[in-house]
Amino acid sequence: MNGTTRFTPMRHSGPLRPLALLIAAFDVAVGWALVAELVVMVSIVSIQVVLRYLFNSSIDWADELARLCFVWSIFTAIPLGLKGGAHIGIEMLVVRFPAHLRSVTARLIALLGAAMLLLVAKESAVMAWEQWDELMASMPASAAWFIVPLGVCGLHGALHLIWQALIGAQHVDPELQSELA
Repeated sequence: MNGTTRFTPMRHSGPLRPLALLIAAFDVAVGWALVAELVVMVSIVSIQVVLRYLFNSSIDWADELARLCFVWSIFTAIPLGLKGGAHIGIEMLVVRFPAHLRSVTARLIALLGAAMLLLVAKESAVMAWEQWDELMASMPASAAWFIVPLGVCGLHGALHLIWQALIGAQHVDPELQSELA
């Protein structure tokens, strides 16, 4: 089984099929971006450590690039956790509800969460736009690149929560579910 197996489209036909394919495409893109972010972060930090301690030298922009990759990796991974329900939930009250009421509550909470994430995406886009002309301290790139992943996370996470609200269940990968159990 290869690493991309987890990012297969959700099984759905009919009018929700385009949404399922959009979410799956987003998952694949984010999954590969996450791998690239982690590779760059680990590589640049490793090179920086070798340069500092063996050659008494350093790369000026290494810390800022590693920090940027860290921020991106955190926020791009969050929707993948939402996808399978790997996020934290407090169910003290809800588990006492009848099954039908639990389902309705879960859908409403998913819609509320999606609305909040869309607000995060919108506000982060506004902030990034307003800060686009500000440069990072050690790299000739916009400081807004630290805000952009919030928008990506908000939009991607909202898609997963909208899916959960429409379908009534999370898209749980059986392999991932067995690892979490």
